[in-house]
Amino acid sequence: MRLKTEIKTKKTTQEWISGKIGVPFGTFRKWLTRRTYPNLREGVEIAKLLDTSAEYLVTGFEREGLNDAERKLIIAYRKLSPANRENAMLAMNAWAGKK
Repeated sequence: MRLKTEIKTKKTTQEWISGKIGVPFGTFRKWLTRRTYPNLREGVEIAKLLDTSAEYLVTGFEREGLNDAERKLIIAYRKLSPANRENAMLAMNAWAGKK
């Protein structure tokens, strides 16, 4: 599900990603439906194309060392629409005293 969500959030297509990493679209669809999985190299390439980490695509978390509140904040942020993400960043920057 994270892969589908990231593709939608980044406003790209499944076809574009499968073409960029050089796998048939049918193979990519099997990954999306969890019938098969990409190898490590393919997973890392997908993450780079989506400007995220392979760790996030697999686990839902980007870095070790985050506490539960930080993880929940990241998860909630990722569920926002692009416009709401921008509004959230504006609010956080205002709260932190940045312009």
